[in-house]
Amino acid sequence: MGIEEIKKQNEQIEKRTLMRQEIALLEDKTNVEKLKHFNLISKEREKEIRAIYFERYYKEKWELEIETIKDKFIDPKKIAGTRHPAYYEGTLFNSVNSLKKFDNILHYFRINPDYYISNESRNKHKKKLNLAYKKHEDKYYINGEGNNRFITSIALGLPKILINEITVYDESQEIKSILLWVRENGFQYEIEQEIKSIQDSNQIQLFFDDIYITINGIEKLIIFKEKYENLDVSNFKLKIYKFKSKFLNDYRNKYHYSDEITHLFHANYLKLRKHKLKNK
Repeated sequence: MGIEEIKKQNEQIEKRTLMRQEIALLEDKTNVEKLKHFNLISKEREKEIRAIYFERYYKEKWELEIETIKDKFIDPKKIAGTRHPAYYEGTLFNSVNSLKKFDNILHYFRINPDYYISNESRNKHKKKLNLAYKKHEDKYYINGEGNNRFITSIALGLPKILINEITVYDESQEIKSILLWVRENGFQYEIEQEIKSIQDSNQIQLFFDDIYITINGIEKLIIFKEKYENLDVSNFKLKIYKFKSKFLNDYRNKYHYSDEITHLFHANYLKLRKHKLKNK
C-alpha cells in the first residue's frame, strides 16, 4: 500500500470517527429528531410518519406460500408491518423512535447511502434484506430480521429499495372458507404443520369442551362440515342411536379410532349432537 493510499484510508477513518461522534452528541434526541438534524427527512415527512399505522404481521393458515422472488426493487411505503412486538400496532413514528440500533443504521446510511439500492454495497453485510409479501393484500411485511434497517428506510421515504428475497403468499379461498366455518360454528382448531395445499393430509385438531377430534387434512374437514350440517339431531334419531348403542356390541367403540369421517360421527354422535343444538 502506497503513502497516498494510507493517507486516504486514514482520512476515511477520521471522517467516520467524526460522524460517529456527531451522532453520539445527539443522545438526548429521539430517532426522528436525529433524522431531522441531518436533513434526512422534512417536517412534512415527519407528519406523514406520525399518521402511518404499522401493522402486526400474522400469517393465517389459509395463506399459502406460492413462490420466492430474488433481488427485486420495491416501494418501501408498501411495507405495512412487522412480526416484532416492539414495533407493531402503533404509528411508524413510534416504531422509528423505538429502534434499538438506530445510531448504527444512521451512521452506515450516511457512509453508504447506496446500501438500500445496491447488492454491491451490501457484500460486506452477511444479513440481507428479506420480506414476506401477501399478494391478496398487495402489502409487504417484515417477517424476520432487519426491523431497524427496514423501518428506517420507510421513514426516510426512499423511492425504492432492493430486497434480496421475497416470500410470496396468497389466500386459498377454499381453505379460508372451511377454517372460518369451523370458528363460526363454535369449534376451535389447531394445525401444527404448515399447510402447503388443499391436498395436504396434515392433522387438524378440532376441540370444544369435551370434544376432541382429529381430522387428516382439509379435504376431510370439508366432508366433516357436510356431515355436521346434515347431522340429524331429532329425538327420533337419538332413540335409534341409544338403541344401537345398547344392543349392538361396541357400536361406538369400534369407530372411535377410525379416521373415516362417517365413523367419527358414529363414535362422537352424542357430543356432536349436543354441540350442534347448543350452537343453533
